[in-house]
Amino acid sequence: MSSEQQARSLIEQAQKKLNSWSFFGPSNKYEDAAELYEKAGNMFKLAQQWDNAGEAFIEAAKLFQRGNCAKFEGSRAYDNASKSFKKSDPAAAVNALREAIVLDQEGGNFRAAARHYQDIAELCETKLENPKDAYEAYGKAAELYAADDSPALSNKCLLKVAEIAANLEMYSVAVEKYEQVATASIDDPLLKWSLKDYCFRAGLCHLCTNDMVKTEQALETYCDMDMSFESTREYALLKDIVECINQGDVDVFTQKVADYDKLSRLDPWKTAVLLKIKKGIDYEDLR
Repeated sequence: MSSEQQARSLIEQAQKKLNSWSFFGPSNKYEDAAELYEKAGNMFKLAQQWDNAGEAFIEAAKLFQRGNCAKFEGSRAYDNASKSFKKSDPAAAVNALREAIVLDQEGGNFRAAARHYQDIAELCETKLENPKDAYEAYGKAAELYAADDSPALSNKCLLKVAEIAANLEMYSVAVEKYEQVATASIDDPLLKWSLKDYCFRAGLCHLCTNDMVKTEQALETYCDMDMSFESTREYALLKDIVECINQGDVDVFTQKVADYDKLSRLDPWKTAVLLKIKKGIDYEDLR
């Protein structure tokens, strides 16, 4: 018997179980049927029938909810559904994860809810190309990780919020989130080495606002946060860019960025932000 045939046989057994009378009451038959649907889902996965697998896990989740099972079982089934749908239907995977989150929060399992929001964010970012929903989901994941007393995981999501916010030209939000993570990193020996990068990213976002007064004030704050920041190449580049913007000098800006890139390769995100800053200087020149 093939994996698909086994799956369909398990579903038939589940349906018979649902239509039967149970001495132990209806909740018991719902749980038994749910377990059979879960087994069917796994068989469909072996057959690489991802949609059928996802639908079987969804049915299992609904049946767990009708029985007296803890919220965990239903959430787990929705999570398994999302993993199957990821292969064929990312939007359906997101919907399954949202159902799991409802059960996670009702059961007080904030860590699981946060992880599911993070999964939603990654799907929206990479599969569905929906940065706005990814931004919102990462934000909710960060809040729930914080509620679960998991600051490292919360900060990881906040950095994604900041990154996407900048991509969406929400520079004030990006600055706020980078500064929030930077502040949390000051006294953490494991994160302190990243403080320079967080300040650099926040500074770049400040420059996109074209408010040089606030940018200068922010750079002073970053130097107070990290006494070594003023001696870094990142700080020097930020100061040089401020001067280029004030002077409207695109050529010097281009040279300063190129000089920095020779020794410290710029990643795609920083490159994109610097291009936006350059366009701002070009625009001022044309006015």
